[in-house]
Amino acid sequence: MKAQNDEINYKPGLVGRFARIIIPVLQNFLTPSLFKRVYDNLYWLNKRRIWLSYSLATKTTALFKDDEVKTKQAFTRKLLPYTMGGWKALENAFDVVSLVEKNSVPGIIVECGVAEGGTAAMMALTSRTLGEESRDCWFFDSYEGLPEPTVEDYQGAKAGEYVQPLAEGSCLGTIEQVSELLFDKLQLPKSKITLVKGWFQDTVPLHKDKLGNIAVLRLDGDWYESTKIPLENFYPNISPGGCVIIDDYATCFGSKKATDEFIENNKIDTFLRPDGRGGAWFVKPTQSQN
Repeated sequence: MKAQNDEINYKPGLVGRFARIIIPVLQNFLTPSLFKRVYDNLYWLNKRRIWLSYSLATKTTALFKDDEVKTKQAFTRKLLPYTMGGWKALENAFDVVSLVEKNSVPGIIVECGVAEGGTAAMMALTSRTLGEESRDCWFFDSYEGLPEPTVEDYQGAKAGEYVQPLAEGSCLGTIEQVSELLFDKLQLPKSKITLVKGWFQDTVPLHKDKLGNIAVLRLDGDWYESTKIPLENFYPNISPGGCVIIDDYATCFGSKKATDEFIENNKIDTFLRPDGRGGAWFVKPTQSQN
C-alpha cells in the first residue's frame, strides 16, 4: 500500500514553481499588511488566468465532447472563481459524484473543509443534475479559515509541498459567502443543504449519528487532525461503494499521514487513485467490516 500511495505526488506548473520562489521573498521584504495586499492581488490574477485558460480550452473542443463532459466543463467554468483547488479538483468532485450516482450508492454528500464553497457546490450541482433525486448535503467548516498545524503535520520545518502560505486563518470562506454562492447565485434548495460552522473536533463527533449513510465524503482540511477526525467519525457511515476524497493527500504531510494510518490500521482493502493535482480518492470496499 505504501509504495502505491507514494506514487501520488504534487507537481506544480511553471507558475506554481515560480510562486514557491517569489512568495517567501515577498514575505521577508514586505510588511505583513503590504504582503497581504500584494499576495491577494497576485492570487486573484492567477485565478483569472486559470479561468481564462480553462474556458478557452474547453469551449474550443466542446463539439467533440459528450453531454456529460460538456456539463462537467460548464460547471467547472462557473465554479472556478470559488475554489483554491483549480479545475482538476472540481472535475474530480464531479467524476466521483457521477460514479456514485451511476452505481446508485445510497447516502448523502459530506464535505469537511469548504473554504469558498466551489467543490461543495460542484457536488451538489452534479447530484441534482445526474441523480434521480438531489441528495442531502452537509458541509462542515470553521468558516474562519485553517487552524494552526500540529506536530503531526511537520517533516522537519515544513508541513507540506503547497505553494500558497497556509498560516492560521488561510483558506477562508465565510458562511455568508458560501451561503450566497449556494443559495443565491446557484439557487440550490436550502432544504437539501446544511452548513455546519465550527472546528471539526467539536462539530464532527456531535453530528456523526445524525447523518445516516454517506455516499461521498470529501476532506479538504489540510492538516493531520482535520483529516483524522472526519475519517474516524464518518467512515463507518459510508455506504459500500461510496467514495472518500482526500484533497490534500500529496500537498500536506499531515493529511497523507492521517489517511495512510487510517487505511492501514483499519485494514481497508482499497487503493488510492490520483486526482491529477496531488489529491487522492478511494472507494469503500463492498465487502467491509469498517
